[in-house]
Amino acid sequence: MKRMVLALATLLVGATTLAAQAPAIKPEIRPFAGAIIPTGDQRNLFRDAPMVGVQAAIELKPSLHVVGTFAWVPAQDKYPVAQDNVNIFKYDVGLELGFVQPLGGSWELRPFIGAGVGARTYAYQASTLSDKTCTTGYAALGTEFQLARTALRIEARDNVFCFRSPIAGAGTKTRNDIGLAFGVAYHLR
Repeated sequence: MKRMVLALATLLVGATTLAAQAPAIKPEIRPFAGAIIPTGDQRNLFRDAPMVGVQAAIELKPSLHVVGTFAWVPAQDKYPVAQDNVNIFKYDVGLELGFVQPLGGSWELRPFIGAGVGARTYAYQASTLSDKTCTTGYAALGTEFQLARTALRIEARDNVFCFRSPIAGAGTKTRNDIGLAFGVAYHLR
């Protein structure tokens, strides 16, 4: 876990340093809302849940972005010992690669693919379940419809992560879920 935090911090510091040194780099802020849909064995433990969050991005080139994401998922678990609410906190950094296609007028279509790494924390409200944090990776696909400095944004993420059960002795498993998000991107320069 310490290595993951160090890697995330290094990427963020490096991206911030690049932004400070190069006037062509454009920062963005991207609030979003959506849903998390558990798949496979994860579906046996959690229900579909809403998700809200924010991304900070740095446009290194129109086709390349460094992205940091924080999201909150107010979920419900299905554990037999305590079916209760759980707050899932997701945080990661990644890269997006895409292209810009003019649509007419001032509109641009900006489809992208992305990938990244991070962690997620499960904060259970039931006193019988212990909070857990584990690493995650994702692959993303989406697009922006941009007009001037503002864009409408759609993104789908396939999240693969280690999952540590909050029940003692249950162990760690590799799990998967799908994240769907709709948001707005504000290009600050």
